Amino acid sequence: MSVRTELTQLTELTKSMNKRLSLLQLDVLKEVGTIGAGRAATALSDLIAKKVEITVPEVKLIPIENVSNLLEKRDTLFFVIDMEITGEVSGRIFLLFSPDNAKILAENLLGKPKESLDLRDELLQSSLKESANILSGSYVSALADMTNLNILISSPSLAIDMVGAILDFIFIQIAQYTEEALIIKTNIKVSDVDLEGLFLFFPSTESLTKIFATLGVNEQGGQ
Repeated sequence: MSVRTELTQLTELTKSMNKRLSLLQLDVLKEVGTIGAGRAATALSDLIAKKVEITVPEVKLIPIENVSNLLEKRDTLFFVIDMEITGEVSGRIFLLFSPDNAKILAENLLGKPKESLDLRDELLQSSLKESANILSGSYVSALADMTNLNILISSPSLAIDMVGAILDFIFIQIAQYTEEALIIKTNIKVSDVDLEGLFLFFPSTESLTKIFATLGVNEQGGQ
C-alpha cells in the first residue's frame, strides 16, 4: 500500500483534530511548506543536474497516539531520518522513505542504477541524509524567514527498521515535545519519476503558539 493511500485513510481521523487549527493556520503552514519545497527542489536539481519538482499537497494535524496508524504492514522495512529542532523553536523532524523510493532517490544522487544499490550501503545512506538536509533545511529556512525566529536543525541520523519499530521510536521521541503531530505530505518528482516521502514536523506546543503569534495568526485563525 502506498503512502498516498495510507494518508488518505487518515482523513476522517484527522478532521476533529484539524478543527483545533483554523483553515487559515493550516494554510499558513502549507505555504511555509510550499516555499521550502520550492527551495529544496532548486537545491536538489542543482545537485543532480536533473529536473526536480517538490509539492506539498496537504498539511494535517493528528494526535501523536495515532502516529502508529500512519503506515500499515508494521513488519515492512522503512528508512527513517531523524533531526532535532533547536533555537527559538523546539521539536523534531522525521522523514520516512520506503526502500524503493529511497533507492530511486539515491540512484539519481549517486548516478548508479538502483538495482546495484544495497539498502545498507553507506553511500546510499549518506545520499539520503543529504536529501534530508536539503528538504528539512529548506523548510526550516522558509519558516525562519517568515517568522524571523532563530531555528536550527541537528545533523540527521538514519535508521532502517520495521515500520512498527520506527513508529514506536517516533512516538517515544516526540512525547516530550507535544501531544500532536503535523503531517506534511511531500511529493517528489525527479525526471518525471514520482516519489513520496512522509515529512513529520513536531514543534512543541509552545513553539507552535510562538510561530502563529509571529505570523499574526491568533488561536482562532484571525489576524
